[in-house]
Amino acid sequence: MKLNKKIASEIVAVFLAGTGMADGKGAPEVKITINDIKVEDTVYTPYYLVQTEQDHQQGSAQKWIRIGVYFTTKGGWIDELDVTQLALLDCDDEGGCLALSESVHYINIEPGDHVVQVYLHPSYVKRYEVDAFKLDSAAVLKIDGKIVAEKETNRRLEKGWSKGAEALNAKGYLLNHSETPFWFINYDFKEIIKSREFPLD
Repeated sequence: MKLNKKIASEIVAVFLAGTGMADGKGAPEVKITINDIKVEDTVYTPYYLVQTEQDHQQGSAQKWIRIGVYFTTKGGWIDELDVTQLALLDCDDEGGCLALSESVHYINIEPGDHVVQVYLHPSYVKRYEVDAFKLDSAAVLKIDGKIVAEKETNRRLEKGWSKGAEALNAKGYLLNHSETPFWFINYDFKEIIKSREFPLD
């Protein structure tokens, strides 16, 4: 269904007026503090009791790796928050390292404590023998393209490794919660991921 451009613009104008953005007044300044970054390897495929027409096994109990960013926001609601997470895998003898990365856009972040998580699939963990205890991770939080908080772990490399890893990262291997079987567990406590944008006409 196509939406008339004039009607669409009026709807947008009403929305902006309601949020205080139409007159140039943006949202109140917010402050974000990253409290912790955790890497877990005791995360297994969940088992669901469901009734189906086919008889097949569920819950193969494969081990995932989950990387969580725990942070606190103050000062008001955040319309959109971009969170980029990095996972630094084993480095070779020549100093070359591979960093997996995933950027997720979350919306409607209310003041308070939050956690966002990405996952490394069991097949990747098994194939490349990924050890969570040797894995360094980093997180960069942005609002409107501006970095508002960042943090990294330093189990093996010196502080600042995530800056150089940005150019060496591989995308598409870390999965957000909506791409995993964990997506509807404690669903109400998960942050909302922004859906893909579509043009009005």
